[in-house]
Parts: sequence; structure tokens; C-alpha cells
Amino acid sequence: MTLKRILILILVLFVVSTSLMLAYFFMPVVVRVKIHTIAGTDTMLVSTRVGDVKGLMGELDEKNKLEKNYILDTDESRAVTRGLKVDIRQATEKSVPIAGEKKNLLLYPGTVEENLAINEVTYDSDDIITPALNEEVTDKTKLEVKEVHHKSFDKTKKVKPKDKAMFDTGISSGTVVVEEGEDGKGVYHYEQTFINGKKTDETKKFVKWEKKPKDRTLRFGTSATGETGEVSYSRTFTGNCTAYYMGKSPVGASGGRCHYGTCAVDPSVIPYGTKLYVEGYGVAVANDTGGAVKGNVVDLYMHSTKEAIQWGRRYKTVYVLE
Repeated sequence: MTLKRILILILVLFVVSTSLMLAYFFMPVVVRVKIHTIAGTDTMLVSTRVGDVKGLMGELDEKNKLEKNYILDTDESRAVTRGLKVDIRQATEKSVPIAGEKKNLLLYPGTVEENLAINEVTYDSDDIITPALNEEVTDKTKLEVKEVHHKSFDKTKKVKPKDKAMFDTGISSGTVVVEEGEDGKGVYHYEQTFINGKKTDETKKFVKWEKKPKDRTLRFGTSATGETGEVSYSRTFTGNCTAYYMGKSPVGASGGRCHYGTCAVDPSVIPYGTKLYVEGYGVAVANDTGGAVKGNVVDLYMHSTKEAIQWGRRYKTVYVLE
């Protein structure tokens, strides 16, 4: 082979190899693009001649193959080569309750914490966030942020006097002496909790007295029966109070002895053993009944028949003692 033919062959080989290299260089590259949403992942194959991922994204935008609001998780400066995989997180718009108001958020695959940061939703450690910050957001996630704040303060309040009752042997039986009370002033510390601006809890704790209240005291005279000490009553009623006498210590319907300081009642209204204080009489323990003793009738045992006749029938205030 002559030198001329050798040179021609070399030239032909160079042209062919260069053409093949140029053809390979300009041949489209197929890229796998994965689009992740909170509902799942879709994959599309894209044929491109661009040199890097940034150019690829611009090309996809121009061809309307991407929706708005996405996050590119692949370095945009990375070169486009065969077998390249590009990951994109696509937003899903959802209405989410934030501090009691509905707001449209763009939710991406990721944790609750990441999504709140992306949407610039601020919160503090007291706020109630569901689900937990480290939970992954899906299309079934019911995201909510409840704003919680606390308020504490001291307040002075008027305090009403309490009702107190005492037996007093120094006062005639049947006499009720009322010592009126006085309002007081107390300082209380309040702790309040608000969720989305609405008060949901409040605690109150006594701090100190500015002025102690004076209790309203009822003194029940017990000169005839001798009871002493503090006592309480559950209710009062106007009693149809009659009187009776059947000798010394007869046996009542309950089995107990009747004497001054006992009474007959309707046991369906006032159970046996109930201690009463009857205005004008004094302490009377229910231990007997009778055919005419019905409803709020109280038949009081006296010292004698004469005393019973003198009493007759009177309407008096009756205190049911505890």
C-alpha cells in the first residue's frame, strides 16, 4: 500500500470516529425524574440534551411538565448523564387549622416540623401540635396547631361570711340568737389557660386575708336539755308543731323512751333518730309517730298534760340538724 493510500485511510478513520463522537455527544440523554407528593411517588422518563440539572428543570418548566411549588432535592449543578435520577418534592395545598383559623398550607413529603418551617408557621413549647413534630405528613394527616398561652395574676375578692350554728346552754331552750356576720376581703392567685384565645381552664388559690370575714352565727338555746358545741343543719321548714304527754318515759314507735326532748314525726318525711331544733321548744329527737302526725307535723313531748295543752298548736321554724 502506497503512502498516499495510507494517509487517505487515516483521514477517513478520523472523520468517521469524529462523527461518531459528535453524534454520541449530541444524542438525547434519558433522565429518570421522581416526583414525590404526600400521596405517593410518580416517575417520568425525560429525554434531554441539556448539560446540567438546572437546565433540565428549566426545560421541564417550559414544557409545563412541573406544577408550581416544588422543592428540588438533587443538586442543580450536577451534570446530566445517562442513568441520572432527579428527585422532586411537589407541594399539595391543604386547609389547616392554625391558632383557630383555617390557613392554606403547602404540604410536602417530610415531617410535620419541616412542613411548619417551610410554611413559616411559628409556635412555642406550650402549643398543641398534632400529629407530633417528628411524624411524616401523608395525604391522611390531619395537621392542626392549637395556640396555648397562660395568664397568672392576683385579685382581691369579697368573701361572704359562712353560716355557723352553736348550742348554747346559757340561752333558754327554743330561743335562736342570730349574730350577723361581716364580709371579708381575700387575695387569690389565678392561673388561666387559653387555647386559640378561649379560656379552657382556671385555678384559684388563696394567698392571704386583707380582712377576715366574720361568720354569721346562730346560737341555739339548750338550757333545758344541755347540749353544747358546734352543730350544722341541712335544711329548715315551717313545722305544724303540736304537743303531747303520755306519762313518764313511755315507749315510742321507734322503741325508744319518750321524754322532754323527743318528738313524734311522720317517718316517711323525717326518719327516726333525726335531731331537730324547734323554735320555741329546743332540741327534739324523732322517736315516735301517731295517726295524725303526717307531713311536716311535729308533735313535741312535754313535761305534763297541762304544758301540752298550753302549747296547743303553733307554726314554728324547724331546723333539721346533722
